[in-house]
Amino acid sequence: MNPTPARDRASAVLWLAAGQTKRAAAEAAGVSPNTITEWLRNPVFAGEVEATRALYSERPQDARALLKHLDGVAARLAPKCAPTVDAGGVPVRVSMPPGTSPRKRERLIGRAIARGLRAAREAES
Repeated sequence: MNPTPARDRASAVLWLAAGQTKRAAAEAAGVSPNTITEWLRNPVFAGEVEATRALYSERPQDARALLKHLDGVAARLAPKCAPTVDAGGVPVRVSMPPGTSPRKRERLIGRAIARGLRAAREAES
């Protein structure tokens, strides 16, 4: 499962804030319209859409402020990575989409642990 880059999410925020359809935002972000619907259920994403809409309505001619705001949006929507352990541990990445159910979260973490164990075994041999 590849997470959508934060830049693509920020692009979707811009299209939605501009009043475009979910389909147009999905095409801009390179995802399906169902993914946009799922993202809009996330309070952080929905809040970014509203904040962008408010900024644009306040200063529609200030492109510099809008671009600076969108850089912040991309940073806030970027997936947070857990710190890795340097003491002989094998780092693994786990991608948790917003709104992931506890059961799916458990499965994703289990798979990541299994990948880490396989990598550690391969490193030993």
